[in-house]
Amino acid sequence: MNEQVVAMPRARSSRREQNKAENRTALVKAARAVFAEMGYGAASVRDIVRRTDLASGTFYNYFKDKDEIFEAVVGELTGEILRRHNAGRARATTTEEFMRRHYAVYFDFIAEDAELLAMARRNFTAIRTLLDKPDVRALARALNDDIRNAIAAGVLPNVDVGLLGASMAGIAFEVSVVMVARDPVDPAGAADFATRLMMGGLAALPLRG
Repeated sequence: MNEQVVAMPRARSSRREQNKAENRTALVKAARAVFAEMGYGAASVRDIVRRTDLASGTFYNYFKDKDEIFEAVVGELTGEILRRHNAGRARATTTEEFMRRHYAVYFDFIAEDAELLAMARRNFTAIRTLLDKPDVRALARALNDDIRNAIAAGVLPNVDVGLLGASMAGIAFEVSVVMVARDPVDPAGAADFATRLMMGGLAALPLRG
């Protein structure tokens, strides 16, 4: 009997946590769709909630405002990019492979999903404002770590890690802005251009002592 009494509150608590997770997921999924269709500037919290079965006030149990849920959407996308890098450039065995895999992850990720492509086209200005946020900064940290490891393994030359990482990240972002504005979108061509640019420039960089 006592075990049953203890189990019931645990079950209710577990169900509440599951409901909370499901509600948050529904809101983030709806927000991604709304930002893709309307753009960050035109979208409102009301537009997001309307895409769900939740009451309007429920939104504020999970997010403070539109800025916070936009950051959550970008954060989830960032997490997926990080996972792909772990299976990509981190396993490269040559400099060119390292570069090509780095850019291919970004450009393929954006281009392979119509909703994400639409979101990228409409929200680059808003995304720029998040570049110093923890979730997005994690991309830069992971890139610098991969560069250090690649230098240690002899895959990359012993150049300035911070400057190389910043260059690679900047090229990825800015080339993607141009890429998504074109029709048709050509992620392979963009990755090839960025890779060739880096390969041609790397040979001219001073080595570190």
